[in-house]
Amino acid sequence: MNTTLSRLASLVLACALPLGAVHAAGQSSPAPAKGAAVKSGPVNDDAKRRGKGDRIMTKDELRACMRLKDSNEARTTEIERRQSELDKEREALVNAPAPGAEARAAVDVKLAAVKQADAAYAAYGKKVEDWNARMAEFEARAKEMRNADRRREVLKQEQIALKKDEGQLLAEREAAIAAYEASVKEANAQLSQGDGGKAEWNKKSAALAADEQALSASRSKWASECGSRRFREDDETAIKAGK
Repeated sequence: MNTTLSRLASLVLACALPLGAVHAAGQSSPAPAKGAAVKSGPVNDDAKRRGKGDRIMTKDELRACMRLKDSNEARTTEIERRQSELDKEREALVNAPAPGAEARAAVDVKLAAVKQADAAYAAYGKKVEDWNARMAEFEARAKEMRNADRRREVLKQEQIALKKDEGQLLAEREAAIAAYEASVKEANAQLSQGDGGKAEWNKKSAALAADEQALSASRSKWASECGSRRFREDDETAIKAGK
């Protein structure tokens, strides 16, 4: 009789051994996400009504909790990156000149180039007037001049050079005017935007705030559904191994 009892006791102990591999979720991974509070103490009534209580997680439940934890951590990293970018953009907006200031400065530069081209063409016009005067004088006195043919050839070469200069000056003036008109168009486009990119920054900031709120809800979900639950270490090892 005593032998039978000893065997039964041994069987009971053998059946109880696998439970020794059970760990509390708050003591080993998955660790709680940032800001998530790990539950401790007795199971509350809400948990009992959900049918969870202190029940050990199934492998599928543990897998879902591990995925949720990884997702929360990845989203946290991404949100921190976006926040850093927004901070830099905000600083740039605060320190940026008034909308259209750079464009106005560019217009002034292009306008100065147009005025310079006009001045160069005006100077060319005086050269043409001078040549016309000398040519008229030559024609009037050609019969009386010695070496009239040589003088005529000199005037002819000057005329050719003047025509060449005219073509170059006109091309430069047209290019300067085109650049000026383009700068005016760009300045008007920038002025029409008005806020210098502030509206776009506000959109990004609002989207980030919404994502942060969603992440907070996801962290709370992990804390309530995973943070205080127990799981089998073998299940965790298998999941990490892709099984």
